[in-house]
Amino acid sequence: MIKKEIYPKTKRVSCLGDKVYITEKLDGSNLAIFKKDEKLYFAQRKNIFSIDELEEVKGIVYKGLYQWIKDNSEYLQEHLLNNAALCGEWLGMDQIKYSVDEFDKRFYMFAKANIDEEFNLYNLRYNHELFNYPFDNQIIPSFVGIVPEVTELSVLPNKEHLDSIYQKYCERKERKVEGFVVNYKDNISKYVRLKNGKLQEHFDRGE
Repeated sequence: MIKKEIYPKTKRVSCLGDKVYITEKLDGSNLAIFKKDEKLYFAQRKNIFSIDELEEVKGIVYKGLYQWIKDNSEYLQEHLLNNAALCGEWLGMDQIKYSVDEFDKRFYMFAKANIDEEFNLYNLRYNHELFNYPFDNQIIPSFVGIVPEVTELSVLPNKEHLDSIYQKYCERKERKVEGFVVNYKDNISKYVRLKNGKLQEHFDRGE
C-alpha cells in the first residue's frame, strides 16, 4: 500500500468570470479509481491500494467500499483504460444522508483524469460530456453515478448570485445541500454552505 493523498485540495470560490458550469458538491468522501500497468488501484484520502491488496486493507477502506469493489472490479478491470482515472465522491459516511430514491449509487463521478508514473493525477477534466472516455467501450457503467448539474451561467457569479442559486436549488430539491462546485474552463472552485450539517455563510478560506 502506498501512503499518498492523490487528489489535490480544491480552492473555495472567491471571484469568477466568464461562462461557468455549476454542479452540486456532494457530502461524500473523496475516491479515485484508476488503472496503471494494467492493474486496478483505488485512492482514498492518503492511501492508495491495488486490487491485489484489497483483503489486506479490508479493515480501513470506506464503509461499503470493500463489497462494491468485489462486485464491480471485474467490469472496471476489463473496460477501464490503462492510465485512466475516475474521480468522485463515495456516499454514506458523512453528515448528509441522501435518499436512495434520488441517489441510488455509492460512487458519484465529478472528474476524469490520467495517472502518471509517480501516482499523480493530471489532465483533470470536469466536463460531464467527457466522462465516458476512460472506458474502452465509452459507456459509463450503471454502478457509477455523476454529480448532479445545478445550472450553467453566462454571467459573472458573485457570492450574492451564488447565494440566490443555492436557496432556489435547496427549495427545489427539498433537502440539505452542502454547496456547489463551480467549473470555469476546467478550473474548479467550491462554494460551501453546510459545515458539520449546519448552514453557514460561504467565505473564502484560501484553501
